[in-house]
Amino acid sequence: MNERFNRMEINFKSVIQSNEDQMIQLSVENPTVIHTNNKKFDALEQLIRHENIFQLQINQQFFKRLTVKEQVKFLVKWYGSSLNIDDLLSQFMLLEEQNIRIQILKPEIIQRISFIHALLTSEAVIVTFNPFIHSSNENIHLFHKLIEQLKHANRKLLVITSRIEDAFIVQANIWGLKSTGLEQIITEENELETNDSAKIPSKIKVKVEDKTIFVDIEAIEYVESHDGKVVIMIEQERYIYDSTLANAELLLKDAGFYRCHRSYLVNLYKVKEIINWSKNSYSVVIRNSTEDKIPLSRTKYSEIQELLINL
Repeated sequence: MNERFNRMEINFKSVIQSNEDQMIQLSVENPTVIHTNNKKFDALEQLIRHENIFQLQINQQFFKRLTVKEQVKFLVKWYGSSLNIDDLLSQFMLLEEQNIRIQILKPEIIQRISFIHALLTSEAVIVTFNPFIHSSNENIHLFHKLIEQLKHANRKLLVITSRIEDAFIVQANIWGLKSTGLEQIITEENELETNDSAKIPSKIKVKVEDKTIFVDIEAIEYVESHDGKVVIMIEQERYIYDSTLANAELLLKDAGFYRCHRSYLVNLYKVKEIINWSKNSYSVVIRNSTEDKIPLSRTKYSEIQELLINL
């Protein structure tokens, strides 16, 4: 076994073609979460391809002619696990589908079997890429259950995602893998600037490529600060706000916007629901066509509920 994986360290310098080491040490206590772009995924898959690493795939291939229960039974026997088959089916919400053949299952159910596969393997490290693409809320909850079980089994989990919102669903502390190197993502926590004006504007000035346009504030779903830019989101369209998140909060707070996370403002009137993934992981779900999930800080959980009740 490669010594670096025996120490549970991964060097990402080959991915960004750097001469300097870009090291991360994996931990049992918490998943290691990396945000990067899709272009680096191929290089990352080559890097982690190793006998002591299991890649948890969203659409993992199983024996199509087997039923769900037969597939789980095969995996339990293959890995010599002592875990009870019926308990696994129950825990990962597969009891209703246990007698259905793999070949006609929806991707959501296939992913649940993949979670069981990851739990049963003997590899010390589990790696998954973009685990929440097209995932249901139920599967995200199940993923958090898997995290806890891997922790109890003394296994390490590495999550690599191209969507920063998904990274925050896993946990609050994440890494960014950029062309300049590997760094912890620092989110803006500036104090608000003072402003005596009580007037609430109806529009806000934003940039799209080389144009300056004005968008209706009530149409804004949320505001995100990332990589030194403040982005305003309206139905999957991204607009650059040429200022800080603190200034955006100052401008928008009286229009129903709330700082739900260090890096996010959310329009309370666009909130559909709040989801508790685990004791330390929360999301605000936006009422739009894709039901975007925005990270919610644990300390803001009670306050935002009170604000939503009193809208």
